[in-house]
Amino acid sequence: MVGTVTVRRLAFRAPGQSNVYPADAALSLPKERHSLGLRRLAVTEAVRGSYDAAKTAIERQCGPVAGKRQLEHLVRAAAVDVAAFYSARIPMPSTREVLLVISADAKGIVMRPGSLRPHTAKAAAGKKRGRGVFRTRLASGEKQCRMRMAAVACV
Repeated sequence: MVGTVTVRRLAFRAPGQSNVYPADAALSLPKERHSLGLRRLAVTEAVRGSYDAAKTAIERQCGPVAGKRQLEHLVRAAAVDVAAFYSARIPMPSTREVLLVISADAKGIVMRPGSLRPHTAKAAAGKKRGRGVFRTRLASGEKQCRMRMAAVACV
């Protein structure tokens, strides 16, 4: 992220084989030119908007270190393992000995008057005429016909 850095390194070579750089793993050096910090910044900025906006933000922070096409390549390279990541998270089928736990919660969410269902909107309109305004606190057991239930469950 600070610009071009020159690193001298030792390569092990053999006829007909590609070079091996043992210190690269110890130094966490990427195989390509751009650093891991620049790759992370490129992905972060590209997710926020367009590649042009990402290039402008990176140039503002680091200077002219990569072109638009290089940024596209960095973002595509970062997304390569997404499918493998999610396929590895699929749980295996369980046996009878495995304990499964369920957690569930529900909450009444206040809806905007235009988002109510027709029957609920009609009931809310009738109650609104009687009181004049929506109150925020309800008496015990009282319903104001302006809520929907939202439920979340996890196993």
